[in-house]
Order: sequence, then C-alpha cells, then structure tokens
Amino acid sequence: MKTDHNLVQLCLRPRSHQDRAKFVMAIRSLREQSPSIDASIDPATGGAVIRAASEAELRLALDLIVRSRIDVEIGPLQVVHRMSVTNSVEIDYTHKKHIGAEGEFARVKLIVSPNEAGQGFRFDPNIIGNTVPDVYIPGVEKGVLSAIQSSEPADFTAVADIKVVLVDGAFHEIDSSASTFEIASRAAFLEVLRMTSLALFEPVMKVEVVAQEDHAAAIIEDLKSRNGRIQGQQGTRGDHVLIAGIVSLENMLDYENALDVIAPGHSKYTMQFDHYVQVSPEHPDPPFRPAAAMRLVSVDP
Repeated sequence: MKTDHNLVQLCLRPRSHQDRAKFVMAIRSLREQSPSIDASIDPATGGAVIRAASEAELRLALDLIVRSRIDVEIGPLQVVHRMSVTNSVEIDYTHKKHIGAEGEFARVKLIVSPNEAGQGFRFDPNIIGNTVPDVYIPGVEKGVLSAIQSSEPADFTAVADIKVVLVDGAFHEIDSSASTFEIASRAAFLEVLRMTSLALFEPVMKVEVVAQEDHAAAIIEDLKSRNGRIQGQQGTRGDHVLIAGIVSLENMLDYENALDVIAPGHSKYTMQFDHYVQVSPEHPDPPFRPAAAMRLVSVDP
C-alpha cells in the first residue's frame, strides 16, 4: 500500500445552504485537477476535509475553491497525526440477541495489529471456508471502521494505521445480516481497545533554511525554541548560510511568516517529511485533551 504523506488538513464548508451543490461540484473538480489532494465530502454536514502534503498545496486547493465564487467557512490548519494499537490482539466475539420471535446473530474472530506509520487502515478477510459469507464481510469492515472513528482522540485529526484480519466467524441462516456483523465487529474492536491501548504518532520534518549569515543565530535560536534539533550549518554563495534541522511539523506551522520576521530579506526555507515519532501522553503541550490522552500510552522500543 502506498504511504500516505498527506500531513496537513483543513475543514471547510459553504456558509450558505444554497451553495452546497456548487460546493460539492468544486470539491469534485479539485480532486480531478489535483490528484495528490485528498478531498472528501461529509454528506451529513455538507462540509469537506482537504488533506495535502504541505501548506502550499492546501493554499493552491483553497484558491481553486475560491475561484468558484463560493463563500466558505474555513477551519484552523491541522497536522494529520497517525494512530495505532500498541500490540497485536486476537478477539473472538459473538453478537446474539432475541426480541420476540426475531433474533440477531453474528460471530467474528479478528486479529488486530499495528500497521506501519503512514500505511493507513488495512482490512483482510482471510477466512477459511464459508464461515462468514462474502455478503456479510463489508459489514465487518464497516463496523471496525466505525469503532476506530469513535475512538479517535478529541480536538485533532488522526488517521488509523491499523491492520485487521478476519480469520473466522459464524452466521445463522435467518438471524444473520450485514448489520449484525457490523454490530459484532464494532463491539469486538471496542473490546480490543480494553485489552490494549492506542499510540499516537506525529510527522517530523527535515528543514533547511538559507539566509544571510548575520541572521543565522536568530534562526537557530528560533528552531530550538520549536523543539528542533539542529543538524548543521554551512556556508553557501556570498554571505549566506544553510541551516539544517529536524523539527516536528506541529511546531513548523506558518513558519513562512515567522521567518519573514526573524530574517527579512532573501531568506527562504524548504521542508520535507522525514519520519514519524510517537507523541508521549506526558508531552508538556500535547495536541489533544487530557481525557483523550488517558487512552494513549507509550510503545516500548
């Protein structure tokens, strides 16, 4: 599976209900013109989520929306974090319910394990025989995804890097349906979360700044204030220097404007994804509420 390096996102929606249809058309047009942009529409709210690899790509996406002459409400810029379970868990869960003459039945046996950061959600119906008929398997995946989404920490965006394998199950000729398997798989995954925990990962960027030599000290001090790790400094042509460092993306949002203040003139920077690092629940300035942090734990190296 292709690694997902859409690192930032914006939520937006049309201010006017009358603009919803036009807004949907603009989002579809954006997806056609910019295949690297991940744009999805929420039918319930009429809004959309746009994800991209950089702030610059998001700005280009917004420009395309604005050209459609739609008045949109734009949410704050957010870093896309990754979320996974801390270890592999096997769960065998049966949903069984009787209401009068009618009943509900579904049994699923799942193996839930971490997927590599950036690889996203993977569902594998690796069952032997016909213990779960093909017609019910989409219900299993839908139930797991529903449980994952309901488990996301509050106040920030997270994408699940979790692998779920359906290895066994059972059904009833009358009492089983796609919806009963959805209920069973959702409950099974929530039970997994009681048996393990979630871990949160954030993107870390390689940053290179080119500026006049007399601005170097201020730039280095600023990067350190963003919890950056300076990797080196070297001279370039003339009186300019190149400063290299590693900084979390969360601490580099809107850096272009900050750099203009610190080193006005001909300074410029580049930033590219380097790796993911786990966010500690004890982080002094975590990007989530304490209530959500209680469900996150550290992964042993």
